[in-house]
Amino acid sequence: MIDLPQLQILAQLLDNMAILSNQLEKSYNQNDSELFKRTKAEILSIQNKISGLL
Repeated sequence: MIDLPQLQILAQLLDNMAILSNQLEKSYNQNDSELFKRTKAEILSIQNKISGLL
């Protein structure tokens, strides 16, 4: 079972994912491949962290 600190971390990671998804869309619209690549890597890192918590 997930305890309170883990839930707080999970909530923060999900918030970061929302911010990064907006950044990903912005980088795509601006054709900024470097920002897109960095943002995508950050999203994948967060997904791995979430998987580790669950």
